[in-house]
Amino acid sequence: MPYLIMTSLYPSEKAPEVGARYLEALTKYPPDESLTTQVVPAAVITTHHGIKVIGISDVKDGKLEEALRRTGDIMVMFHSIAGFEYTVEVYSKVEEAMSSIGMDMP
Repeated sequence: MPYLIMTSLYPSEKAPEVGARYLEALTKYPPDESLTTQVVPAAVITTHHGIKVIGISDVKDGKLEEALRRTGDIMVMFHSIAGFEYTVEVYSKVEEAMSSIGMDMP
């Protein structure tokens, strides 16, 4: 199954508020290994545009819709933070991409 990649960006001055909300979200929505395996739970970098965080999860077979719904529920918790923006993307694994063009990996 695919990778679910979440990227968020927020103003540096919002870091304490985002950090507190992140801990709240972890308590309310602990990692659910029946849906995904966390490949990169959270990687953080400071940029000229604020703080950028990425998370990558490997979605279990047949669990994409449920994983997307759960990710959406988590991200709603951040909506009230001014300047907080995010994207959630679904990336095919190379094996899936190759299969979609009729090829197999060696």
